[in-house]
Amino acid sequence: DGSMPKISFSPMILYNLSRKEQLERASWRPFTPSHYGPLNVTVNGTPCILFWAKRIMIKFENHTQLDLTEKTFGVHATVDVGDSNCSEDNAMLSLKFGDIGNLKGLVIRFLLTTSYYELSVQNWFSLHRLQLLYNHSVLATFNATRIYAPASYSFHCDHVSSLQRYDALLIPSSANDVSKLWEVTFIDFQIQGFNIQEGHFAYAKDCASFFSPAILMGLVMSLILLLVLAYALHMLIHLKSLDRHYECKASPAYFAQMKDNDMGDEKEPLRSSGNESYELRNQQFSKIYI
Repeated sequence: DGSMPKISFSPMILYNLSRKEQLERASWRPFTPSHYGPLNVTVNGTPCILFWAKRIMIKFENHTQLDLTEKTFGVHATVDVGDSNCSEDNAMLSLKFGDIGNLKGLVIRFLLTTSYYELSVQNWFSLHRLQLLYNHSVLATFNATRIYAPASYSFHCDHVSSLQRYDALLIPSSANDVSKLWEVTFIDFQIQGFNIQEGHFAYAKDCASFFSPAILMGLVMSLILLLVLAYALHMLIHLKSLDRHYECKASPAYFAQMKDNDMGDEKEPLRSSGNESYELRNQQFSKIYI
């Protein structure tokens, strides 16, 4: 009777409270990235080639587009890189996917080479060709353009593709090549085939041009504004010189000088051998009166 009333919680209320606490704790958990790491090809235990892409998409003729990303990266990857090889001057990354859809024995190969350039006094590597082998015998070859970097760097590009809307860095090797039937696109592409340290990508050279359209437009606008400013300064200096000129003409000293000059221009007699003549000073021609 004088005791405090007991308060009981129903199972539903207890569940709601515990659920709320779990959600609050979950909202404060640190974010752990779920993206996969790069594909690391090793030879005799030494890292040889690093490759990564956010998405790998291929399409043959009118067939369904295939996404090979999960088959290439992550814990569920099934790609076979056993045919890859490396040397000081050349490297080949071989991605063997096997049978996918209507494609039998699909293999994607990246052929990398290095060259020494005296102008930069260092070696550069480039993606020379990309090859697609399918149906165990048919080979489609793309020539790679503008995919290069110093040999101690990696190469990165937002899109490496055969499609024109992505600037087509992969070009069919010939007009009759079957590569024209393929659409190949790598999104957020990065590769390094030489001088790999500790299994990590080196500093990346990006495919984006230094003089992008936005930068070029900014340079043109800056040049136009500079020309306008130079013209305005020129006109200002010219106006100041005109002001000084007219101020000088309006001064009393200027009129006194003009009066002296007018007096000096009057005729004065010249006497020579009994003949009297007159001449005007400051005149190009003189008249002689006898």
